[in-house]
Amino acid sequence: MLVLRCSSSVKRVEELCRLAGKEALILSPDAPKTKMELEAAFYLASQAFKHKKNISSSPSKEALLFLACETNFSSAVRKVGAKSPSDFLLVAKKSLPVGKLKKKMRLLSAKKVGLPAEGKKIAKYTEGELAVEKMATARIRG
Repeated sequence: MLVLRCSSSVKRVEELCRLAGKEALILSPDAPKTKMELEAAFYLASQAFKHKKNISSSPSKEALLFLACETNFSSAVRKVGAKSPSDFLLVAKKSLPVGKLKKKMRLLSAKKVGLPAEGKKIAKYTEGELAVEKMATARIRG
């Protein structure tokens, strides 16, 4: 998994998303707290596609929906999407060539981010475990 904290000369976040393509997510730096959370979002997205329960047109967009615990793309973007091209996280399930990304997305800086595996302990559980549970149950209808 590739997680980069970036800054770009692109003026609008929408343009960044277009340049990132279907393989990467453009997130707020505060959105994912743990590596477990990101891995679970991509896993749940792949399972949704496998079982034809997906809402979006691409696995990365589906991962964004799971990460935000939303079923509406606009709400998910407002919740966990990048707010500014000057500070955002670029997240991809597979490692992508950073040099090509820098050129394609006009990145001014791109630093690898090491998210904690599971995060802080909260009572008996970790932040990552709680986030995964919330994502997994977000689509259950009562």
